[in-house]
Amino acid sequence: MAVRSVYWPDPSIQNNRIYITGDEHRHLMVARVQSSETVQIFDGKGSLWTGTIESTGKHETVVQIVGFRRIPRDPLELVLALALIRTAAFELALEKVAEVGIMRIVPFTAERSNAAAGNRRERWQRILVEAAKQSKQYYLPVVDSTATFEQVLLIPAASKILFAERDGRPLKSALAGSPALYLVGPEGGWTDRELSAARDRGFHEVSVGGSILKAETAAIVGAALIRYELEK
Repeated sequence: MAVRSVYWPDPSIQNNRIYITGDEHRHLMVARVQSSETVQIFDGKGSLWTGTIESTGKHETVVQIVGFRRIPRDPLELVLALALIRTAAFELALEKVAEVGIMRIVPFTAERSNAAAGNRRERWQRILVEAAKQSKQYYLPVVDSTATFEQVLLIPAASKILFAERDGRPLKSALAGSPALYLVGPEGGWTDRELSAARDRGFHEVSVGGSILKAETAAIVGAALIRYELEK
């Protein structure tokens, strides 16, 4: 069985022990962790403690630390700029690209966006935490405030990719290294004006195959394909 992960930012360590409270403690209670069970505690910034469950009470779980290490940051920096889409679809994309290893996610408003960001940052953070736990990603991705399309085009990157439904080139030819920024449009697609503006800013239109993918699918597939090509 995989070692259980616990997200605990800025832990206060006392007598070589970490005291887990709140939601993470409740998760451990629901999971029925046992005394002496090994867990990993990460802070989302590359610090990783290995410990054993010493006790689980009503309000806290006490973990005795047995090891610590710093996890190096992934040298491959992937940035996703995702147009605002239906809430469930956006959150699915958020979860899965975090599992793949995206470092930064920039929500933006496209001309054909049919959704608003709303006040969902706390929920987005919870989704990213759970994705990081599942995939053993020890750095949490950053989610920017909602940007405009014009602001997204100004993000610096070595590889600038726009996934398009038509007339796209092969992905490999558009890659020039890290950071790699890729844009995924809304469910209604890009407008001609947006495509022209992206070209003017050095973006390459890329196809993900003959099928027309949903926005959330393109975001997930794009992350995996870019990582694969740049890691080769």
